[in-house]
Amino acid sequence: MYSAVREVVTPSAKPAERMVNWIYNPDDFNPSHLGKIIADITDRWTAQGARHGFGFQFIPASELTPTCVDRPRLWRGGVDLLETRQCYIVDDIGNDQQAVSYLHGISRIIDASDSLVLNHAMAAPEWLERDKLAMIGRAAQLGLKVPKTVALPFRRHAREGLEVVRREIGGGPYILKARESGTGFGVLKVDTFEQLRSAVDIAAQTGKGYLVQEFLPNSGDLRVALVEGEVVTSMLREQVIGRYLSNIAQGGNASPSADFSAVLDDCLRVVRTLGADYLCVDFLITERGPVFGEWCTVMANFSQFPEPARSELADAFFHWAGRLLEQRGRG
Repeated sequence: MYSAVREVVTPSAKPAERMVNWIYNPDDFNPSHLGKIIADITDRWTAQGARHGFGFQFIPASELTPTCVDRPRLWRGGVDLLETRQCYIVDDIGNDQQAVSYLHGISRIIDASDSLVLNHAMAAPEWLERDKLAMIGRAAQLGLKVPKTVALPFRRHAREGLEVVRREIGGGPYILKARESGTGFGVLKVDTFEQLRSAVDIAAQTGKGYLVQEFLPNSGDLRVALVEGEVVTSMLREQVIGRYLSNIAQGGNASPSADFSAVLDDCLRVVRTLGADYLCVDFLITERGPVFGEWCTVMANFSQFPEPARSELADAFFHWAGRLLEQRGRG
């Protein structure tokens, strides 16, 4: 067990409330789908949390104002949410950089209090939670197989990286993706170098950092979930025939309890190195064996897993969160 979520000792203990608050930017979602997304996740989280004495709610970041006058506070409609110790998940990956910066501020003011940001579940630097370039670099350092990857320069300089892509990766096909993104959003398969050049011209205007990777034909994506240093469950996500994305949010199919024996040592090495209490590690299943894709902390939540893996991971998650909340209450 790693206890990566930082412990804070306070002069006087405040009451704890067994609540998980998911803070998000509503502008990141299509309005016609936002209600369905919230309803689906709330239903799964509420049911699983209730079995462990936890409540759950979504909170739009636009309703929150972080302050620090006498101590860290997080105001919502005249109520300081940090008046009691609670658990938070702060969804701080998005397309609006000002909104992302504000979410970082919310996350860090919670970190400065005695409440818990559950997606800060590793002792390693914060950027390793979400920067795919940093993940690939660290995984390669640990000896994992990784896809050939090139980070593109910014804005009008992006094309300067294309010759490096041709030299290091070859003539395609490629995958073009944002360095910080999730659920398969904006991941583009590009077949030729000419197509890549045009795709990079478009990506360069978004203000986000992008990666180019070799496209690896694969039979699916294996996700292994580890809590407090031990594998809890796994799932295999597979593409629909004729598609290249296996993410469930993009139409992929998932089966629980997939065989993870070939990547067990890699997963344990990653978790130990990062000091991660909660981590999901993804591998592409290719002809040359499993190839590391990325990892994710609590944002890779149990609701994405099919049963019985969903309940197995939820049990481990709420046990971990409850233990942390209780420990911090004794500070």
